[in-house]
Amino acid sequence: LAPREGKNRPSALPSCSGSSCGMALAADGAMRATWQRVLFYSTLTALTSGLGALPLLWCRTIGPRNLALSNCAAAGMCLAAAVSLAMEGVQAPMADAWTRVGGGGVLGYLFIVATRAFLERNEGIKFQALAGPTAKKTLLLIVVMTAHSFAEGVGIGVSFNDRDVFGVYVSTALAIHNIPEGLAVALVLVPQGTSVGKAAAWAVLSSLPQPLMAIPAFLFVQMFGGLLPIGLGFAAAAMAHVACFELLPESRLEMSRAKGSELELFGVLGASFAAMLAVQLALHEASE
Repeated sequence: LAPREGKNRPSALPSCSGSSCGMALAADGAMRATWQRVLFYSTLTALTSGLGALPLLWCRTIGPRNLALSNCAAAGMCLAAAVSLAMEGVQAPMADAWTRVGGGGVLGYLFIVATRAFLERNEGIKFQALAGPTAKKTLLLIVVMTAHSFAEGVGIGVSFNDRDVFGVYVSTALAIHNIPEGLAVALVLVPQGTSVGKAAAWAVLSSLPQPLMAIPAFLFVQMFGGLLPIGLGFAAAAMAHVACFELLPESRLEMSRAKGSELELFGVLGASFAAMLAVQLALHEASE
């Protein structure tokens, strides 16, 4: 979620006492968060990513068809997240928001091209028990998920600068948003043989930039507020690229091996895209 336009924030107090621990009182009497409170909520937000892997505890049969459907569902979620990120970026309270999102999108595309070129030059790359093209595709997804968490961390930090209650709301919304993103990571890893526990750990690891970026964004809001649309555009382009050029081609290949129908893939793609986008829009509407 893109935070509201920042206000002048008084100095956050690094210490706390009594029932107001983690809070500072502003000149206007409103409660403002301290960096400890921002760290707590942003860390909690990152940890919820691991919950997305839990549904796969009940998935025991892994074949080409299930692998194809998993990749397709992950692609639909990534595409919906990309649309949502771009929408949040262009709605930022600044005149050149579109330009910043577009510039971030170009940077995101170049980042993915450079990352793919690096992976292709290193044929021996392994990831968990995976090797070859499968390892590269999986690693690329983890890299993209991690990169887009930087922008979300900035969003958390800037939102706490507005007022504490809004920062708590944005953190909660992103925590909910992280669950299907964690599922998208697990849907790629678990069918390839990774345990659900390790998939959950990788999902959490990909969200760690959220607390890492939330603190500096909170302390230096004027600097990071202007960078947020760029980061959102970067993440949107990177996620869309991985969905269209990595996950979807892989799902079609696996479905052909299973001698299944591509109509089934389109159905899963549409359903996962619609479900993820509905969650994003509901969270956005609730923040208005």
